[in-house]
Amino acid sequence: MPVLALLLLVIQIAFAVHAVKTGRDTFWVYIIIFVPAIGCAVYFFTQVLPDLQQSRTVRSTGNSLLKAIDPQRELRRRKENLEIADTQVNRLQLADECVEAELYDEAIALYESCLQGFHKTNPAIMLKLAQACFQAHKNDRTKQILESLIQENPDFKSADGHLLYARALENLHLLDAALEEYRVLAETYPGEEGRVRYGLLLMRMNRQPDAHAVFENVLLRAKRSHKFYRKKEAKWIAMAQDNAN
Repeated sequence: MPVLALLLLVIQIAFAVHAVKTGRDTFWVYIIIFVPAIGCAVYFFTQVLPDLQQSRTVRSTGNSLLKAIDPQRELRRRKENLEIADTQVNRLQLADECVEAELYDEAIALYESCLQGFHKTNPAIMLKLAQACFQAHKNDRTKQILESLIQENPDFKSADGHLLYARALENLHLLDAALEEYRVLAETYPGEEGRVRYGLLLMRMNRQPDAHAVFENVLLRAKRSHKFYRKKEAKWIAMAQDNAN
């Protein structure tokens, strides 16, 4: 009993402080203090829990735990939504979830079904389709979709789409064309992936001095960058380090 009483006291203090700091009405403090067990329970479910559910970090953690316990849960939910209402939004959401589940052929079919009528040349959907095709190792189809995307939407800009195009070209062994795309990406792509992939292709084409210069540039940029940036780009910085030696 003393342990439970102490625990309740700690919860009371924590909730009372929370109520004051978050600007809750004073009556919550009285309820927490004078009706401890019931007051704390009511405060948690009506005041604390809704805030937690709105927190992006907590929500993300909760979603990750649910996915670990039941990986197909969200996929089933998206399928049910589409069965209830066959809408563009529901198709896209199911397609996105199929990509997450590595069901690329299903995702491709769904994205293609969305490219109809008013959305026939929608650049965002076309890019998603290209990404699914790339994941399914359909490099030629990826290349065709991205070229059509730019032809139909000349003002559309996407660093990820540009990188995807370069990677598809490289996978198709169109190395000179891929190298030119990577050269541009080395200067324009946010982060270090564009530069590192440029250096790796230079190495593949037996241009070691040029590749070494690219990797040294990556390492110099990392040295001068903030710790947060180095952490975010750690994979590519490490790759540059391995290939610069």
